[in-house]
Amino acid sequence: MLAAAATLIARHGVAGTTLAEVGTEAGYSRGLPVERYGSKLGLITALLEATERWFERHLERVLAGKSGLKALERRMEAHMGSVDRSLEATAALYAIYTESHSVMPELKDAVAAFTARWAAGLVAHMREGQALGEIRPDLDCKAEARFLLAAMRGLMIQYLMDRSSGDLARGKKILRAHCRGYRA
Repeated sequence: MLAAAATLIARHGVAGTTLAEVGTEAGYSRGLPVERYGSKLGLITALLEATERWFERHLERVLAGKSGLKALERRMEAHMGSVDRSLEATAALYAIYTESHSVMPELKDAVAAFTARWAAGLVAHMREGQALGEIRPDLDCKAEARFLLAAMRGLMIQYLMDRSSGDLARGKKILRAHCRGYRA
């Protein structure tokens, strides 16, 4: 059902997707999503949680044996590589982000928590790099993490709007170069 929800949200947004449509798209009854998730908020929250669990498992593989600056670069690649793994899931996630500020403000806290955990991962790699002597000790890790997350999200939203993979690739290069500027 979550895959069906992601498909519909990617196509129609949160506002344009009903629980009944999710049930039908998933091959079940129109009422099953209400029975399972209780509400649209419950469904979207479950989708965010499933997305985060998947990303954490993916990161375990991507970050295996990496630390500091290399881990930071790999985490950014994993984040921005989501469009290559599933354009639909990425579009659904970004629809949830943007609509949490207008259509479903009750999602703001869940989206903010999701964002805070992603930023914390970036901060952890930067601090690890500082401890290893790879990254300048004066770097404001929290501010840089917020900047990197904002830049990645901006690039991803632009890609979702115009499918300019060349711009996305150039953006990735610029962000990698920016991070290399953190070196001690």
